[in-house]
Amino acid sequence: MERNKLERRKSLTHPSLLDRSLQKSKQEVSLSIFAFLFSEIVQYCLSSAKKGYRMEDRLHELGLRVGYKILDLLVYRERHKKREIKVLSILTFVSTCVWRYLFGHSGELLKAQDSELEYMINDKQLLLNKFISIPRDMNHVNCGAFAAGIIEGILCSAEFPAAVSAHTVEDTPNSKSTTFLIKFLPEVIERQKRLGGGGVTG
Repeated sequence: MERNKLERRKSLTHPSLLDRSLQKSKQEVSLSIFAFLFSEIVQYCLSSAKKGYRMEDRLHELGLRVGYKILDLLVYRERHKKREIKVLSILTFVSTCVWRYLFGHSGELLKAQDSELEYMINDKQLLLNKFISIPRDMNHVNCGAFAAGIIEGILCSAEFPAAVSAHTVEDTPNSKSTTFLIKFLPEVIERQKRLGGGGVTG
């Protein structure tokens, strides 16, 4: 009887996750907890890779699911009531608001020189690659594929269908960064032109 009362009292003082407000929270996830959880995700994807799947494809698939769900949460928290209809606007939202929410800093948004369909986001200190050790025979793998999936999920959810991939860039002999290549479907750019968005720079 006393135990039931104690459990009931505890449940009243510590609301469940479902009872928490969706508004901004000042609490941040512990870096050690994040590193542990993401390493488990990588291990899961690594075991899938041994069964015939590409590890990066599995990471991308998991990130895609996160991206589809995170857009609504951030729009609500940031009170972002305007629906974006321009490519540059949604990418700015991703490289600033989304990036700060996920990684604590903004990403660098870049425009591809040879294609109006392609943009890039560069991160010189991507947290996803910081605490992960990849087998030597898989040193080409970039765990940023998880973030690439998140970006793609957000863009597709916002009706800007695109394919997003993560690439390792060697800035200097001792320094590497991750660049996310974002390639929109042609109809996205055509829609923007019809709406008077001024092409890819609108």
